[in-house]
Amino acid sequence: MVWLILALVVGVALAGTVIGLVAVPARREGRELLTERAEGMVSSVTERRGRKVGADSDTE
Repeated sequence: MVWLILALVVGVALAGTVIGLVAVPARREGRELLTERAEGMVSSVTERRGRKVGADSDTE
């Protein structure tokens, strides 16, 4: 069990390192991290989610 937890911690540390070395500098330079297709998917999901949240708040 200790090895499993250790492997998970190492995986999270590696993921954080990759984000720190790749995504953060790219974002500081002003480059977008998502493609146009991914941006469209994110905006459609947040739009649908916003409509559902708005509809739920009207019923209360």
